[in-house]
Amino acid sequence: MQYFIIRCLALFICFQSTMNAIEPAKRHTARFAGTYMFGSAIHKDADEDEDDHVGPGGTVLLYPETDSTMLFFMEVEKGEPANTIGRLTGKITLKSNKGIFTLNNPQGIPVCKLSFQIEKRFLDIRTVDGLAECGFGPGVRADNRFFRYSGEIPECYEVDGKKTCFEQTLEKKNTVATPAIEKKPATLPINGNPL
Repeated sequence: MQYFIIRCLALFICFQSTMNAIEPAKRHTARFAGTYMFGSAIHKDADEDEDDHVGPGGTVLLYPETDSTMLFFMEVEKGEPANTIGRLTGKITLKSNKGIFTLNNPQGIPVCKLSFQIEKRFLDIRTVDGLAECGFGPGVRADNRFFRYSGEIPECYEVDGKKTCFEQTLEKKNTVATPAIEKKPATLPINGNPL
């Protein structure tokens, strides 16, 4: 009997390893993978030569980690005059196209809680229970409808010249990533008029 239990346990572990080794494109969550954008992020991507987009915007990359979990990278900005950018990486478990991300402070108390509702053409992100301390800085929030810009599975993302690939992220190792806050330099006015 003991031999049977050990053998079943070994088969279960092998099955789990095989499931995690499935190509990202074949995972159940791959249908939601891609790049989602709102606001000025869409305009910047469409017209990279112009720098006249001053409103709020954001981008979310969704990567299929397993059949039920996704890794994400989010970058949102408030727009002028503050030009504050907030970045966040994390992991969500999906149930019926919905997932919750929670970021805890060092004492283990939740300070940021975001709900993800994924549809075919968009992603709605909302703050849950007023827990909005996601490290974005003043006036920057993730709450918005992000429209699906691309269904291609993002393998990596780049921040300040440093490339990070989802397969190697901290979330993959079941640790918590910390949010990043950045303040972009303000565009200087010409003759007292904003650019």
